[in-house]
Amino acid sequence: MNLNRKAKLVVLHAHHSNIEYTESALKSTNVEQIHHVDPGLIDAIKNKSTQQIEKRVQTQLEWLASAEPDAILITCTNYSLYIKETKINDTPILKIDELFLKSLIDYPTATLYFTNPATVEGTINRLEQQPNVKADFQVEVIDHAFELLMSNKQDAYSEVIIDYIENNPPQGQIVFPQLSMHQAATHLKNKGFSVMTPVDALKEIEI
Repeated sequence: MNLNRKAKLVVLHAHHSNIEYTESALKSTNVEQIHHVDPGLIDAIKNKSTQQIEKRVQTQLEWLASAEPDAILITCTNYSLYIKETKINDTPILKIDELFLKSLIDYPTATLYFTNPATVEGTINRLEQQPNVKADFQVEVIDHAFELLMSNKQDAYSEVIIDYIENNPPQGQIVFPQLSMHQAATHLKNKGFSVMTPVDALKEIEI
């Protein structure tokens, strides 16, 4: 790669609120980010067959790769579940949740919190496939939050998450696997909680 030019990173999100998180995490790097949002996938997962969803994702990836970026970054856990390859047309595909999960293997205890129940099974399955996993992982779903995000009520969404953690403080490391939970994580960190999010893994990304 020519070090005198910015690397071009195409980023695919399921929700527009995640754009600011990747922008912030990579702002000190020599990377140009080009963002695309596909909120329709979440509805498609509810109503379409696995084959139809995989075809939709494949078509989307081919379109993103046609811009000839240095890499494609997938920030949506649901998207990652339907992507088996690591490259498309020689363009590397980076999955933020896989980068993130690799960083969890050394924790002795951790609780993973989700707001979208549809992401739980796939995330846990991939976590268990990581080599040398040592942690005793607990899983909790924070109810009545995800619909707020889907209604573009980001502040209310974060507030539900914050209230839940403050009223149910866990033992061990707090883990928010969904990128959309990063705003809540920032507030909790300011209150003294130790919280990990995919943004932490993004800072280690190599393109």
